[in-house]
Amino acid sequence: MRTTKIIAFSVPPAFEREIQQHAKAEHRTVSEYLREAVRQYMTLREFERTRKTVSKRLKRKGVKPADVEAAVSDARKRA
Repeated sequence: MRTTKIIAFSVPPAFEREIQQHAKAEHRTVSEYLREAVRQYMTLREFERTRKTVSKRLKRKGVKPADVEAAVSDARKRA
């Protein structure tokens, strides 16, 4: 029994060639390359959702970006 599932999607021929070139340059299979690309995309999307949520909460509490920058700078000085 397979431990993986096959997902098919289409891309223009030029994009396929570009994907293959990048995968080859990184000594990866196309599948490995695309899995990593999707993982990074999902991580970035989750980060952006979290950033937006935190930003809205801070804005409601009256915390300004400069306040956050000052707090981070202060924490770094103490570390």
